[in-house]
Amino acid sequence: MVPAELTVSLPERQPAGGRGDALRGFWRQHRVPLLATLPTLPLYALWWSLLATGGGDLAAQEAWAQFASRHGGSAYGLFWYGGMHTANYSVLSPYLMALLGVRTVTVVSGLAGTWLAAVLIIRAGVRRPLGPALLASLALWCNVASGRTTFALGVALGLAGCVLLTRDRRLVLAAGYAALATMASPVAGLFLAVVGAAFLFVRDWGRALVLLVPPAAVVGLTTLLFPFTGEQLMPPARIWPPVLLGLAVTTLAPRGWRVARWSGAVYAVGTVLTYLIASPVGTNVERFAELFAPAVLLAALLTVPRLRRPARNLLVVALVFSVGWVGKKTADDLVVSTSVPAWATETHGVVRALDGLGADRTRVEVVPARNHREATRLAPHVNLARGWNRQLDMERARLFYDGTFSAATYRAWLDRWAVGLVVLPLGKPDGFAEAEARLVRDDRPDWLEPVWQDEHWRVYRVRDAVPLVSAPGTVVTTTSAELVLRVSRPGPVTVRVAWSPWLRSDGGCLAREGEFTRLTVSAPGEYRISSRYGPSPAPADHC
Repeated sequence: MVPAELTVSLPERQPAGGRGDALRGFWRQHRVPLLATLPTLPLYALWWSLLATGGGDLAAQEAWAQFASRHGGSAYGLFWYGGMHTANYSVLSPYLMALLGVRTVTVVSGLAGTWLAAVLIIRAGVRRPLGPALLASLALWCNVASGRTTFALGVALGLAGCVLLTRDRRLVLAAGYAALATMASPVAGLFLAVVGAAFLFVRDWGRALVLLVPPAAVVGLTTLLFPFTGEQLMPPARIWPPVLLGLAVTTLAPRGWRVARWSGAVYAVGTVLTYLIASPVGTNVERFAELFAPAVLLAALLTVPRLRRPARNLLVVALVFSVGWVGKKTADDLVVSTSVPAWATETHGVVRALDGLGADRTRVEVVPARNHREATRLAPHVNLARGWNRQLDMERARLFYDGTFSAATYRAWLDRWAVGLVVLPLGKPDGFAEAEARLVRDDRPDWLEPVWQDEHWRVYRVRDAVPLVSAPGTVVTTTSAELVLRVSRPGPVTVRVAWSPWLRSDGGCLAREGEFTRLTVSAPGEYRISSRYGPSPAPADHC
């Protein structure tokens, strides 16, 4: 049943003044969502026009949108890390961003999430809902300001599913939105599962299944079809803010808020587990508290006006801390991502130089910058040994994280991934690339030969580099989606592209060889390795 305060009866015919009555009715019904959404419009306009400059997390969104726009039928991108599946990043987001634009998807997702969060707060029965709705809208904008388009899309779809859960007859549709949210962002699906676990503890089996089964099914299916291993950082210092905020909700929320209290407890335990158990989640777990802790804590403060002073003081402290924590993290992200360094705007020279050096026949290591713009600026032109995906970076370039980095281990890593050229942008490096930048710039080993430089970039050739394709094969050319090679006699060759069951050959036979790919041909000639969506594996391609 729809609550009376959410129902507005409109006359079938509108006499004079009927339009005004309709507008007043719309205002009465949607006052809180409107008041929560409208003040953020200037903030979204500010982000669109001045802050969305393509650095930070936005660099990853733009890189995937570029790939989906140019190679939408390819299941496997070669432009980063020796190969990675589009679906491991997001099943939906790259294609929507390619179709509508990164900024459009970001703003629409943020505004839709703002409206839906306000509706959810109302339907949850929060006393004086406008304040919590405004805090939620600001937190959702902060997520956008940090450049997390894919996550913003997943959150909007997940909130739509949660709103539908307030209607008993909408559970099937809510399950569909839970699946879509996870397809957009597995992290958003994980947070739905946190709430689903809370419903499980309060024995609301239907809603629990709606929020638990679809995310698990989507993650399980995509992992099966598009194999992925990776690890996200989780430093010890990053554990305690989300844990404390989760426990604050559990202990300080009204007793009647059973789902919210259990969600806080499940979230706190889950945060600790992300530290204890290596996984692709890591610091991404913070986002749940970033988005919803301020709004929930304020709602608790307003819902129980006669709290005892100690509990009220604790709520106020937790609320102030949560707002400050989110604000500081957003400000830090904007400092890194908004300013555009000169090297990121002056890429024509380095792109021409790489083309002249045969970069399309090898793999290129670009020392990662702090704002990661190189992952977007150079990816359309050359295949990068790294990129902007922390999980795969730790999986395939662990020497930069585990303290084993040296000239010898660096050379071994370059050989493993068939890197023929190393490029150094003359800007602030990523924190985990400082040792690499120092080695390349200051302590350059003799097997790194300087071959080109300008005011902003330096390029080095790796002497006696391991080729992308073993003899008797040679690389003709590579793009973000395919590799063309020439084989001089029948037999197998090793292709240093990370193995995927979605890889295809236009005449040879593909098989896994360790972490890489083996191509076996029955005759000399040119062969193309690419990928496409469809039945996998195809018998003609795989052996």
